[in-house]
Amino acid sequence: MTDIQPSLPLTIISGYLGSGKTTLVNHLLRNANGRRLMVLVNDFGDLPIDADLIQSRDGDMINLANGCACCSMGGDLFNALVDVLDQKPWPDHLLIEASGVADPARIANIALAEPDLKLDATIALVDAETFENHADDPLIGETLTQQLAVSDLILINKSDLVEAKAMENVSFKLGTIAPNATRIETQYASLPLDLAVGLELASSEKKAEHSDDGDHSAAYAKWSISYDRPLDREAFEVALERLDGRVLRLKGIVRFKGNDTPQVIQLVGRRHSIAAFDGAENVQNGLIAIGFKGSLDRSLLDEIFSNV
Repeated sequence: MTDIQPSLPLTIISGYLGSGKTTLVNHLLRNANGRRLMVLVNDFGDLPIDADLIQSRDGDMINLANGCACCSMGGDLFNALVDVLDQKPWPDHLLIEASGVADPARIANIALAEPDLKLDATIALVDAETFENHADDPLIGETLTQQLAVSDLILINKSDLVEAKAMENVSFKLGTIAPNATRIETQYASLPLDLAVGLELASSEKKAEHSDDGDHSAAYAKWSISYDRPLDREAFEVALERLDGRVLRLKGIVRFKGNDTPQVIQLVGRRHSIAAFDGAENVQNGLIAIGFKGSLDRSLLDEIFSNV
């Protein structure tokens, strides 16, 4: 084991006023499933945390009975981040709920000036009913475009409130603004936790494993594989490129030939990164992916990743 503490993963949640950011945060807190989430929010008053979930309140901090916590930023993101990193132990994942008019790229730049933080994903929500009008509004459109352009995942929320043709128009316009982001239609901002805060390696067995996660919506499915050998870096990079948006998210830890340092693999939509893992040395090697049930091609994933 090493004494080096791994970086704290960070997810930024953005979206214009009324898009469903707070609904998403509350949903994630209620469905943390054992993960200790820390949420930085602008105002507790907008976060409808049920009384049965609140364990204690202490100034700008709310401690929840499931191990999660919420902290008010009070307009000072940097100091709030320092407070989070001063906690022992750290939470498993940090969420920042941006204000409705905030630029998530600026938040990411502030957060990533701290070397102990690592950007996991940027999620943007849009209101399917109001998106087109807001996008065309000269006072709102630029802010909305900024939020969407840097996003990895876009939730087209309140999808049940618009007709199919209108949804096609929304999706098409989002594709022109953020062509590399993955778009997901949601109702009540209901999103599986694994898409919002990263994935855990699923199996200790040294073989491919296919399983649907019963804790998630029926719309999603998982695939995973474990390795007992180092991989070829070039072949692995080619495999990632072959995905071309076929999965919503992929994460894992692998070792490459000629390099003893484990590498963390992150893929959100079409963006991926490979970085040295600075945690425990005796980690499991493998990948796990999540996608839409019915379109997650497990045979193809087996083919792509079994021979790298």
